[in-house]
Amino acid sequence: MFMPVLDYFPRRSCRDWGLVFLLLIYVTSSAHAQTPVDSKQSDVTIVLSEQVGSYAEFNNALDTLLSGKNIPHRVIDSTMPVPSSGLVIGVGMKAASAVAASEASFVLNVFITKASHNKLLRDFPRRAGSNAFSAIYLDQPVHRQVRLIAAIFPDKRNVGLLYSTPPTELARIRQELNEQGLTLHEQAVDPKRNLSDTLQDILGSSEVLFAVPDAAVYNDSTIRNILLATYRSGVPLVGFSPGYVKAGALCAVFSTPSQIAAQTAALIRQFGDSHVLPASQYPHEFEVMVNEQVARSLGLKVKSASLLHDEIGREDKYY
Repeated sequence: MFMPVLDYFPRRSCRDWGLVFLLLIYVTSSAHAQTPVDSKQSDVTIVLSEQVGSYAEFNNALDTLLSGKNIPHRVIDSTMPVPSSGLVIGVGMKAASAVAASEASFVLNVFITKASHNKLLRDFPRRAGSNAFSAIYLDQPVHRQVRLIAAIFPDKRNVGLLYSTPPTELARIRQELNEQGLTLHEQAVDPKRNLSDTLQDILGSSEVLFAVPDAAVYNDSTIRNILLATYRSGVPLVGFSPGYVKAGALCAVFSTPSQIAAQTAALIRQFGDSHVLPASQYPHEFEVMVNEQVARSLGLKVKSASLLHDEIGREDKYY
């Protein structure tokens, strides 16, 4: 169960509900995007799944950071040969898959979820257990998401969760919610049953619906009906991307392409000193977005995004 990166940062074609975010991002430079391969390998090779939208924002931010530190690097797309030497950065699932299949010795993938990274380890067993195959996940750690729910809904106790298959982090979700005094109402979607019926069941026992990146439940063909159902039931939806908030979810915690680029640059510098990659990790920096219009429509008085960010950040931890 994994979700492509562009379900977080939508496409220009508006096929996914994360699209609004990407429409605000333009490609300002493509000078590095098609650098020809020569016999002299760069220390760092960045492999892009695409050269638009959030990928371009990430690439431009990373280029600025690396150039400022005089770190040699080049950028190629996922159809070009991947070098075996140096550090290779796979950006997005398409690039990450190509890099995993290559002979690259040291790999850092970004813009992929934890579930996607685990899928790569299953699909390419020789990468499993390697300390030379790491990632910065796109999704947020469970504690950060749960802290957002607790902070924005101090008087609510019942949290609904829908999934097609149990999330790998389900036990942690239960634990974190319990530590915040919240009760989880979970339900698997039966493929033989109408999604709207299952949704009504979970909304009947929940005060908040906690969306997780499960493409079988949350996708471009279902999200409109899910948002309408939650609105009519008076149950706010906590999303997992800025695009979902703009589409009608109440709030979300997420990391921007520039924040992920800064973390990537730090790991590249660390690798340059030690030639060792750290374990896969979640984003260190994050943002909170709140749809104030949705809050008013639901009759909710909520804290501002900046206050919520500060409240979550006071107890934040990376893992």
